[in-house]
Amino acid sequence: MRMRLLPTTLALADQVRNFVIVETAEAATRLLMPEPSILLGIRYGGYAEQLDGPKTRRLPQTTLTGLRDTARSMHTSAGGGIVLAAFRPAGAAQFFDLPAEGLFGTTIDLASLVADADLAGLCSAMTAAGDDLQRVNCLERFLLARRRRPADTLVSEALRAIEKSVGTIRIAALASDLGVSVDWLAKRFRRTVGATPKQLASIIRMRHALSLYGEAPSLTQLSVQAGYADQSHFIREFRSVTGQAPRRLLKGGEYC
Repeated sequence: MRMRLLPTTLALADQVRNFVIVETAEAATRLLMPEPSILLGIRYGGYAEQLDGPKTRRLPQTTLTGLRDTARSMHTSAGGGIVLAAFRPAGAAQFFDLPAEGLFGTTIDLASLVADADLAGLCSAMTAAGDDLQRVNCLERFLLARRRRPADTLVSEALRAIEKSVGTIRIAALASDLGVSVDWLAKRFRRTVGATPKQLASIIRMRHALSLYGEAPSLTQLSVQAGYADQSHFIREFRSVTGQAPRRLLKGGEYC
Protein backbone atom coordinates (compact mmCIF):
# COMPACT_ATOMS: atom_id res chain seq x y z
CA MET A 1 0.00 0.00 0.00
CA ARG A 2 1.21 3.48 -0.86
CA MET A 3 0.08 6.37 1.32
CA ARG A 4 1.12 9.96 0.73
CA LEU A 5 0.15 13.02 2.77
CA LEU A 6 -0.02 16.33 0.92
CA PRO A 7 -0.49 19.76 2.50
CA THR A 8 -3.50 21.88 1.71
CA THR A 9 -3.36 25.25 -0.01
CA LEU A 10 -3.29 28.30 2.26
CA ALA A 11 -6.82 29.22 1.14
CA LEU A 12 -8.17 25.98 2.66
CA ALA A 13 -5.83 25.67 5.64
CA ASP A 14 -8.51 26.62 8.19
CA GLN A 15 -10.92 23.96 6.93
CA VAL A 16 -8.76 21.09 5.63
CA ARG A 17 -6.00 19.46 7.69
CA ASN A 18 -4.36 17.67 4.76
CA PHE A 19 -4.96 15.52 1.71
CA VAL A 20 -4.12 11.83 1.62
CA ILE A 21 -3.49 9.66 -1.43
CA VAL A 22 -3.93 5.93 -0.82
CA GLU A 23 -3.17 3.33 -3.49
CA THR A 24 -3.20 -0.46 -3.24
CA ALA A 25 -1.36 -2.55 -5.82
CA GLU A 26 -2.77 -5.70 -4.23
CA ALA A 27 -6.05 -6.32 -2.42
CA ALA A 28 -5.77 -5.52 1.28
CA THR A 29 -7.90 -5.43 4.42
CA ARG A 30 -7.03 -3.01 7.21
CA LEU A 31 -8.56 -1.70 10.40
CA LEU A 32 -9.26 2.02 10.22
CA MET A 33 -9.10 3.76 13.58
CA PRO A 34 -11.53 6.62 14.33
CA GLU A 35 -10.51 9.97 12.83
CA PRO A 36 -11.05 13.33 14.60
CA SER A 37 -12.94 14.84 11.67
CA ILE A 38 -15.18 14.18 8.68
CA LEU A 39 -13.42 12.66 5.65
CA LEU A 40 -14.23 13.33 1.99
CA GLY A 41 -13.13 10.58 -0.39
CA ILE A 42 -12.99 10.51 -4.20
CA ARG A 43 -12.05 7.10 -5.59
CA TYR A 44 -10.27 7.01 -8.96
CA GLY A 45 -9.33 3.33 -9.06
CA GLY A 46 -10.69 0.01 -7.85
CA TYR A 47 -13.31 -0.25 -5.12
CA ALA A 48 -13.61 -0.51 -1.35
CA GLU A 49 -15.89 -2.55 0.89
CA GLN A 50 -16.68 -1.91 4.52
CA LEU A 51 -16.79 -5.13 6.52
CA ASP A 52 -19.20 -5.27 9.43
CA GLY A 53 -19.22 -8.80 10.80
CA PRO A 54 -20.94 -10.99 8.20
CA LYS A 55 -22.16 -7.92 6.29
CA THR A 56 -20.23 -6.33 3.43
CA ARG A 57 -21.06 -2.92 1.99
CA ARG A 58 -19.56 -1.73 -1.29
CA LEU A 59 -18.83 1.97 -0.88
CA PRO A 60 -19.71 4.48 -3.60
CA GLN A 61 -17.07 6.26 -5.66
CA THR A 62 -17.54 9.50 -3.73
CA THR A 63 -18.02 9.43 0.03
CA LEU A 64 -18.40 11.58 3.09
CA THR A 65 -17.53 9.73 6.30
CA GLY A 66 -18.53 11.03 9.71
CA LEU A 67 -16.77 10.70 13.02
CA ARG A 68 -17.19 7.41 14.86
CA ASP A 69 -16.20 5.94 18.21
CA THR A 70 -15.27 2.48 16.94
CA ALA A 71 -12.77 1.23 14.37
CA ARG A 72 -14.01 -0.12 11.03
CA SER A 73 -12.60 -2.85 8.82
CA MET A 74 -12.06 -1.90 5.18
CA HIS A 75 -11.22 -4.12 2.21
CA THR A 76 -9.70 -2.42 -0.83
CA SER A 77 -9.39 -4.10 -4.21
CA ALA A 78 -6.17 -4.46 -6.17
CA GLY A 79 -5.52 -1.35 -8.24
CA GLY A 80 -7.33 0.82 -5.71
CA GLY A 81 -6.79 4.55 -5.55
CA ILE A 82 -8.49 7.29 -3.53
CA VAL A 83 -7.91 10.93 -2.63
CA LEU A 84 -9.05 11.90 0.87
CA ALA A 85 -9.61 15.38 2.21
CA ALA A 86 -9.18 15.21 5.97
CA PHE A 87 -11.18 18.16 7.23
CA ARG A 88 -10.45 19.95 10.44
CA PRO A 89 -13.09 19.03 13.04
CA ALA A 90 -15.52 21.82 12.06
CA GLY A 91 -14.32 22.21 8.47
CA ALA A 92 -16.86 20.14 6.52
CA ALA A 93 -19.76 22.24 7.81
CA GLN A 94 -18.46 25.19 5.78
CA PHE A 95 -18.88 23.30 2.50
CA PHE A 96 -21.90 21.04 2.79
CA ASP A 97 -25.51 21.60 3.76
CA LEU A 98 -25.88 18.97 6.43
CA PRO A 99 -26.34 18.51 10.14
CA ALA A 100 -22.99 16.83 10.80
CA GLU A 101 -24.52 14.76 13.62
CA GLY A 102 -26.38 12.74 11.00
CA LEU A 103 -23.04 11.46 9.75
CA PHE A 104 -21.83 10.02 13.05
CA GLY A 105 -20.79 6.41 12.61
CA THR A 106 -21.68 6.24 8.94
CA THR A 107 -20.54 6.90 5.38
CA ILE A 108 -22.81 8.49 2.78
CA ASP A 109 -22.63 9.01 -0.96
CA LEU A 110 -21.52 12.56 -1.76
CA ALA A 111 -24.10 12.48 -4.56
CA SER A 112 -26.80 13.10 -1.95
CA LEU A 113 -25.30 16.55 -1.25
CA VAL A 114 -23.75 17.69 -4.54
CA ALA A 115 -25.36 18.37 -7.93
CA ASP A 116 -24.88 15.56 -10.46
CA ALA A 117 -23.07 17.80 -12.96
CA ASP A 118 -20.61 19.10 -10.35
CA LEU A 119 -19.83 15.62 -9.09
CA ALA A 120 -19.48 14.17 -12.58
CA GLY A 121 -17.03 16.93 -13.47
CA LEU A 122 -14.95 16.26 -10.36
CA CYS A 123 -14.81 12.49 -10.91
CA SER A 124 -13.92 12.93 -14.57
CA ALA A 125 -11.10 15.35 -13.76
CA MET A 126 -9.85 13.07 -11.00
CA THR A 127 -9.71 10.05 -13.31
CA ALA A 128 -7.91 12.04 -16.02
CA ALA A 129 -5.34 13.49 -13.61
CA GLY A 130 -1.84 12.18 -14.20
CA ASP A 131 -0.34 12.37 -10.73
CA ASP A 132 -0.98 13.02 -7.04
CA LEU A 133 -0.64 16.79 -7.23
CA GLN A 134 -3.09 17.06 -10.12
CA ARG A 135 -5.64 14.97 -8.23
CA VAL A 136 -5.30 17.12 -5.12
CA ASN A 137 -5.61 20.27 -7.23
CA CYS A 138 -8.89 18.94 -8.64
CA LEU A 139 -10.27 18.43 -5.15
CA GLU A 140 -9.02 21.82 -3.95
CA ARG A 141 -10.79 23.61 -6.81
CA PHE A 142 -13.98 21.71 -6.05
CA LEU A 143 -13.87 22.70 -2.38
CA LEU A 144 -12.97 26.34 -3.01
CA ALA A 145 -16.00 26.67 -5.27
CA ARG A 146 -18.28 25.26 -2.55
CA ARG A 147 -17.16 27.14 0.55
CA ARG A 148 -20.18 29.12 1.74
CA ARG A 149 -20.45 29.32 5.50
CA PRO A 150 -18.31 31.12 8.06
CA ALA A 151 -16.78 29.21 10.95
CA ASP A 152 -18.65 28.98 14.26
CA THR A 153 -16.38 31.11 16.46
CA LEU A 154 -17.43 29.53 19.76
CA VAL A 155 -16.93 26.01 18.44
CA SER A 156 -13.58 27.07 17.00
CA GLU A 157 -12.47 28.36 20.39
CA ALA A 158 -13.54 25.13 22.08
CA LEU A 159 -11.75 23.07 19.44
CA ARG A 160 -8.50 24.92 20.01
CA ALA A 161 -8.68 24.09 23.72
CA ILE A 162 -9.46 20.40 23.09
CA GLU A 163 -6.67 20.03 20.54
CA LYS A 164 -4.16 21.91 22.69
CA SER A 165 -4.85 19.50 25.57
CA VAL A 166 -4.64 16.51 23.18
CA GLY A 167 -8.10 15.44 24.30
CA THR A 168 -7.48 15.55 28.06
CA ILE A 169 -9.37 18.73 28.93
CA ARG A 170 -12.41 18.43 31.23
CA ILE A 171 -15.45 19.32 29.14
CA ALA A 172 -17.37 20.77 32.10
CA ALA A 173 -14.48 23.16 32.78
CA LEU A 174 -14.28 24.06 29.09
CA ALA A 175 -18.00 24.87 28.92
CA SER A 176 -17.69 26.98 32.05
CA ASP A 177 -14.77 28.92 30.57
CA LEU A 178 -16.86 29.62 27.46
CA GLY A 179 -19.85 30.71 29.53
CA VAL A 180 -22.22 28.00 28.28
CA SER A 181 -23.67 24.76 29.63
CA VAL A 182 -22.26 21.35 28.77
CA ASP A 183 -25.53 20.41 27.04
CA TRP A 184 -25.56 23.59 24.97
CA LEU A 185 -21.96 23.05 23.88
CA ALA A 186 -22.71 19.44 22.98
CA LYS A 187 -25.62 20.50 20.76
CA ARG A 188 -23.48 23.07 18.97
CA PHE A 189 -20.73 20.48 18.45
CA ARG A 190 -23.07 17.79 17.14
CA ARG A 191 -24.44 20.20 14.56
CA THR A 192 -21.04 21.49 13.39
CA VAL A 193 -18.46 18.80 14.19
CA GLY A 194 -20.66 15.71 14.11
CA ALA A 195 -19.83 14.53 17.64
CA THR A 196 -19.97 15.85 21.19
CA PRO A 197 -16.89 17.51 22.72
CA LYS A 198 -16.39 14.41 24.88
CA GLN A 199 -16.53 12.06 21.89
CA LEU A 200 -14.09 14.20 19.92
CA ALA A 201 -11.71 14.48 22.87
CA SER A 202 -11.71 10.69 23.26
CA ILE A 203 -10.81 10.23 19.58
CA ILE A 204 -8.00 12.79 19.77
CA ARG A 205 -6.60 11.20 22.92
CA MET A 206 -6.66 7.71 21.38
CA ARG A 207 -4.94 9.00 18.24
CA HIS A 208 -2.29 10.60 20.43
CA ALA A 209 -1.77 7.30 22.26
CA LEU A 210 -1.27 5.50 18.94
CA SER A 211 1.34 8.06 17.92
CA LEU A 212 3.27 7.29 21.12
CA TYR A 213 3.45 3.56 20.47
CA GLY A 214 7.05 2.61 19.85
CA GLU A 215 8.35 5.68 21.66
CA ALA A 216 7.04 5.00 25.16
CA PRO A 217 8.98 2.15 26.84
CA SER A 218 5.83 0.47 28.16
CA LEU A 219 2.05 0.53 27.89
CA THR A 220 1.95 1.96 31.39
CA GLN A 221 4.01 4.99 30.40
CA LEU A 222 2.18 5.33 27.10
CA SER A 223 -1.12 5.41 28.99
CA VAL A 224 0.05 8.13 31.37
CA GLN A 225 1.67 10.22 28.62
CA ALA A 226 -1.54 10.07 26.58
CA GLY A 227 -3.62 11.29 29.52
CA TYR A 228 -5.29 8.09 30.71
CA ALA A 229 -5.66 7.46 34.43
CA ASP A 230 -3.61 4.26 34.18
CA GLN A 231 -2.88 1.32 31.90
CA SER A 232 -6.18 -0.39 32.73
CA HIS A 233 -8.07 2.73 31.67
CA PHE A 234 -6.24 2.82 28.33
CA ILE A 235 -6.81 -0.90 27.71
CA ARG A 236 -10.55 -0.55 28.41
CA GLU A 237 -10.83 2.38 26.01
CA PHE A 238 -8.78 0.58 23.36
CA ARG A 239 -10.92 -2.56 23.58
CA SER A 240 -14.05 -0.43 23.35
CA VAL A 241 -12.78 1.12 20.11
CA THR A 242 -11.23 -1.93 18.43
CA GLY A 243 -12.54 -5.04 20.17
CA GLN A 244 -8.93 -6.15 20.67
CA ALA A 245 -6.16 -5.85 23.24
CA PRO A 246 -3.61 -3.11 22.47
CA ARG A 247 -0.48 -5.27 22.18
CA ARG A 248 -2.09 -7.72 19.78
CA LEU A 249 -3.24 -5.05 17.34
CA LEU A 250 -0.37 -2.59 17.66
CA LYS A 251 2.32 -5.23 17.12
CA GLY A 252 0.55 -6.48 14.01
CA GLY A 253 0.47 -3.02 12.48
CA GLU A 254 -2.58 -3.80 10.34
CA TYR A 255 -4.31 -0.55 11.15
CA CYS A 256 -4.20 3.08 10.14
